Amino acid sequence: MASLPLLPPLAARLAQIEGERKGYRVEQFKLTARDGTRLSAAVYVPYGEGPFPALIMVHSWMFSRWQCHLYAPYFASSGYIVLAYDCRGWGSSRGRVQCADPDYEINDLQDAIDWLLEGSGLPVKQGALGVTGISYGGGHSFLIALRDPRVRTVVPMAGWTDLAHSLAPNGSVKLFWGFFLVLTASWATRLDPSNVLYRWTAALLFGRGDRQSFREDMHKRSCLHQARECRKPMLIVGSWNDDLFEPNQMLRFFQELDAPKMIYFSNGIHGIDAGVGPRWIGRDIWELTRRWFDYWLKGEDNGILEEPRIRLYRPWKKTVTAEASWPPADVRYHTIFLGREEGRLTLSSRPKGSREEIALRPRILTPANSGPSILRPPAFGIPVPGPRREAGEGFFSFTTSPAKKDFELLGVPRLELMVIPQDRRVQLNALLYDVPPDDRLPTLITYGTATLEDAEPGVEIPLSVELVAADHFLPRGHRFRLTLAGCNSPFVLPVTGKGLKVVFGDGLSHIELPLRDNPS
Repeated sequence: MASLPLLPPLAARLAQIEGERKGYRVEQFKLTARDGTRLSAAVYVPYGEGPFPALIMVHSWMFSRWQCHLYAPYFASSGYIVLAYDCRGWGSSRGRVQCADPDYEINDLQDAIDWLLEGSGLPVKQGALGVTGISYGGGHSFLIALRDPRVRTVVPMAGWTDLAHSLAPNGSVKLFWGFFLVLTASWATRLDPSNVLYRWTAALLFGRGDRQSFREDMHKRSCLHQARECRKPMLIVGSWNDDLFEPNQMLRFFQELDAPKMIYFSNGIHGIDAGVGPRWIGRDIWELTRRWFDYWLKGEDNGILEEPRIRLYRPWKKTVTAEASWPPADVRYHTIFLGREEGRLTLSSRPKGSREEIALRPRILTPANSGPSILRPPAFGIPVPGPRREAGEGFFSFTTSPAKKDFELLGVPRLELMVIPQDRRVQLNALLYDVPPDDRLPTLITYGTATLEDAEPGVEIPLSVELVAADHFLPRGHRFRLTLAGCNSPFVLPVTGKGLKVVFGDGLSHIELPLRDNPS
């Protein structure tokens, strides 16, 4: 702890030494925002007369501009001016964290653009400005794309497009991520109880405050609802195992974006693949990013727009492959109904059994869960096992017959249930497993959650649950298993009480699986 104050000047000196060796200089300075807040900044300027294309890099949550030193030299040595700054409240910048409020942090980003293009005196090439960042910086990149016409293109990495869903998917509060985000921001918020972060915490955990105000806060910090209005060329980088900013919202934004676009999905946990920089596992991501910026900002005819627009890591192939479109043309949704046949709960392509209700009561400790959050085991090649039994305390399951051919599940499974809440506040968690034909444990494919507020007990209602997008190979002879659980404590804050009843049979409830037959 005593050495922490020495790290920024040490990093500055090391950056200077590296720049002298690689053909650029690094300058530290204070950037003044429109409200007078002083932001610490660094600019990387290539040697030569220019003009040079320019990039602004925004750091991740809990970090500072020195995170960007992992990436800035890669571009500065390739002829880019790169500006990085500490977002307000972070690093050595003044002010307090406002959690990407457009009236503060996005204004700051625009003030950084003003300085770079108008006040710096640097030889910036006209119309050649890009923005990128990871996680918190990825969210900034999405938001600035809809706000500032001076930005030519953006590359958001592991960012959000729907902040409400990121923090509380379908009303279920992410337990460990919420704790982690609040804890790591404690020094930047100065533990000021009026900070918006603590207002959100009180609203999500205790139902305090104005819910409409919370929804408005989330809405103005999100851009998914404006995806069709965006015209910026965009390369989006995400990950299958990111359980903070899950792949669903990035895939949907990509699908609705009406502009030149590419998407790259890796396998790691939140922000890690791109976060380590171009020297290690992030090499492919940063090389693609550089080529993207070279095309749009340098005007290099490098053929990148003739290449496949969708690049996905295939966990079952352990490699990145291309798709021609999203969703892929040969992936179709199979509707599979929840029912009962010969006493067993089944999933089948045709409705089985008459109407039936089963009570689902919450149990905090249950073997039916999605495994550790934040450090997702599948990102490291470790499967998350499911319960061997089809039912137990707090969960029950519906299972298909053995698959007659190989399938690839690729996309977003959608669950449509009829439920009868037994309390005003209830939660349902859905887990989709791969069940081998031998005595091995089922392994988790994906999962989803929903929490109902102000439900009317005893009244039957429809409930839609979108599971996290996945890519999974199901071999012939294996079975899909849908497990419904009252709690998924490693992922979301549990809701106790009487739970709910699930209504099925007679075609009342089903799951839609995006499947590719006989994948190669």
